[in-house]
Amino acid sequence: MKHILLKYSFLSLIALLVYSRQPINGQSQEKNQSPYAQKGYLTFEVKPMGSIERPLVLRTFVPELGLDRDQVLSNHSRGESSPKYSPGSGKESSKKYEPIEGIPAAIAVNMGEKLSYVWDTTECRLLYAWTDGFLDMKNYWGDRQSGRRKGFGYVPRLYGFVFYKAVGLHPLQINSQPVSKVGSPQYLGYSLGKDRLPVYDYQVGSSRISVSIQPGSSVQTLRIEFSSDDKESLDFKSPNTQVEMIEKSPGKLSIDIRPNAGERFSSEEKKEVIKNPTLAIGEKLYTTLGCIACHSIDGGKNHGPTLKGTYGAKREFLNGDSLIVDEAYLRESIENPMAKTVKGYLTGMMPPYKLDPAEYDSLILFIKSIK
Repeated sequence: MKHILLKYSFLSLIALLVYSRQPINGQSQEKNQSPYAQKGYLTFEVKPMGSIERPLVLRTFVPELGLDRDQVLSNHSRGESSPKYSPGSGKESSKKYEPIEGIPAAIAVNMGEKLSYVWDTTECRLLYAWTDGFLDMKNYWGDRQSGRRKGFGYVPRLYGFVFYKAVGLHPLQINSQPVSKVGSPQYLGYSLGKDRLPVYDYQVGSSRISVSIQPGSSVQTLRIEFSSDDKESLDFKSPNTQVEMIEKSPGKLSIDIRPNAGERFSSEEKKEVIKNPTLAIGEKLYTTLGCIACHSIDGGKNHGPTLKGTYGAKREFLNGDSLIVDEAYLRESIENPMAKTVKGYLTGMMPPYKLDPAEYDSLILFIKSIK
């Protein structure tokens, strides 16, 4: 059955379904924890968090984050506008309710600050992944004082740094046949593996597929493992997605996925505005934005050029051009990595980053300092 992307629905007024097969670490952001939270159980907290040892699993609405509706969300139906009703007059108003940009029936998983992700039970695929936060549920659950949730626009807010977004049609291929050609996948449910991480099962055609997701081998990467009951040949192909093969055998596929997005989101709290760029801020961004995953500072070669001795050095590019690295080049490389590709490296390995001006300048200060 196709789910409907709604902006408002009376069905959503029914109690939130929360699926957590085990207690989480109970780390509350409030000073006064209840005895239940102290013992590690899920309590009322609008910013719940799990951990690697005890991941938090929520069945909930999630933000769309601008995903392509025609490809990534191709199996979802579309909500339509509906007239507003006036209790005072007993008549429909000329104004209308418009569909919200929210995805129902999704599963959001948090493993602490290291990784959060959303699995879509309609598309049976990973939609996006992020670090440094999870979901602010205030819009959906309501706050502790009023006990009421938001009447409109009740989709939870994502906060943290999004480093991966799904692109194109379903990326899995079974015996060289794309899932999108076989038919719409049917979600069968999930169970917990030995490591307590969810394992998702779905049916497509005559094939039954199981999928598990966990942090990858380095910062801001994902390890995705697929398996099939009938030992089919499995492949993962997605445009603009950096994939590293870990293991491939009949009925099994294990891959690491590197960042293809770079966007920071906050909840209702105002983001701290950085007025003056500093070296310390740049060093922190180097770690939190995931630059550390591909760009070493000791001269070691990785998926991207080392930052050691970069500033003032000569760079040669795949198109045959060259230049001396200056601040303008560094800024362009962060904002638009596809503009120039260094010789010896693959095009499209780095996502663009949307930062504040002082954050760009702080990163450049940090890079310049690495002699």
